[in-house]
Amino acid sequence: MDIVLWILVLLLFALSIAGIFLPVLPDTILLWAGFLLYHFFIADPGAGLPASFWWGMVVLSILLYGADLLTNMFFVKKYGGSKWSSVAAAVGIFLGIFVFPPLGMLILPFVLVVLVELLVQKQPMEKALKAGFGSLVGFLGSAVVKVVLQVGMIVWFFLAR
Repeated sequence: MDIVLWILVLLLFALSIAGIFLPVLPDTILLWAGFLLYHFFIADPGAGLPASFWWGMVVLSILLYGADLLTNMFFVKKYGGSKWSSVAAAVGIFLGIFVFPPLGMLILPFVLVVLVELLVQKQPMEKALKAGFGSLVGFLGSAVVKVVLQVGMIVWFFLAR
């Protein structure tokens, strides 16, 4: 039975990494499901994961949730976007999850940033497209950050058990 449970834990970890690129999969929740499955069903009673592990996972999970928004806002600003474009990028990520997954997280922030720069900030097309490109760079940057964080969480899991 333990072998089946371990396979399930590893499958949950693999799906959590896939969830970074397929927003329909709840990456952080899948990761936590693997941790909890191990803690409650595989580990010997009273010998599960230590409290320091759980607190560390809470902090890293918060960082995972913020990675998309913060990196997107940062890169839009870095590529010349306004404060309103940064907000539009964050809104685009959130709405993109529901509107047209998984590509909505790429397309919608780009479109919203370009529209805000053109219509609200009255910027020329070239500058608006550059800011929109920043939203694409932000999404890819957040994917890298999330992969690093999740791999770190999985490694910590194996070291803590």
